[in-house]
Amino acid sequence: MARLIDSVVGHTAVIDQLIQMRTAGRWPHALLFAGPSGVGKRKVALAFAQILICEKEELACGVCGPCLRVAKEQSESLLFVKQDEKAARPTIKVEAVRDLLDSLSLASMGKNRVVIIDDAQTMNPQAANALLKTLEEPFENVFFILIGEDLNQFLPTIRSRVQVIRFAALSLAQIQQVKPGQPDWAYRSSRGQVDRLDLLASPEGTQKREEALGLFEQFCANQDFLLANDWRPQIKDRTWAQFNIICWLQIVRDLVILKTQANKFILNTDQLERLKKLYSIQSKKLLWLAQQLVRAERDLLGNGDPVLIFEDLWVKYARE
Repeated sequence: MARLIDSVVGHTAVIDQLIQMRTAGRWPHALLFAGPSGVGKRKVALAFAQILICEKEELACGVCGPCLRVAKEQSESLLFVKQDEKAARPTIKVEAVRDLLDSLSLASMGKNRVVIIDDAQTMNPQAANALLKTLEEPFENVFFILIGEDLNQFLPTIRSRVQVIRFAALSLAQIQQVKPGQPDWAYRSSRGQVDRLDLLASPEGTQKREEALGLFEQFCANQDFLLANDWRPQIKDRTWAQFNIICWLQIVRDLVILKTQANKFILNTDQLERLKKLYSIQSKKLLWLAQQLVRAERDLLGNGDPVLIFEDLWVKYARE
């Protein structure tokens, strides 16, 4: 089995930075990998966990027992903190962090141990504070890698005690390499995120995208939008409300680009004729709507009510 680092697609600058830190002996006790979902942050975290845990080579050999166990995520030196799947919303609870700390208090079974906390932004305040104490006084030879999307979702005290490594989305060529054989519009609309590509290209995602496009047309044209009830069940689900906003932002972007006649940069290449029917919306209003959609997306992440957010958005749009 090859080294995990050799199978990572993209993120060359990030990997070079991390390798330099490793070879120079400047590896921090805690890192925060921040960036869009579905771009390979977890894969890079596992690759460097393998590097830290390998007992033969500085940048991992890929064939020793410790390397093989990390690759299978079965290493006693590799620990994970996971969300409570039974919770109403995905959350990392304080009990999970306390269980981790109990494990770390035991004698190390190898030269290094690595803790990976995926979706670390979902730690509740108690969990974050429990982890904070460990970040302030870290265990010897224990290295944390937190993975999240938006730095603003983390407590300032957490951000101040980790080294932030920023990840960008994959390029079009890179995501095509990771997931070959998908429609051109799905690659472009995924914006370099594999999880978004999987959703868009799935039967359910294709249907939901069609619903999102139809709802956008209704939002822009129907003066009785607030009185209609057919769209509310679609928006009530927070996940699909967020998906709608993603689709709408791309539509707005495409409409602005369409006005410049730069059609080759359009994301929704299969919806060109449909987009042209919305051509009459002024660029100024489209740019304003884009700002409001970004704000609505932030409100959704902040636990705002999806239906109320869309109602407020339409009222503002109608008055603009």
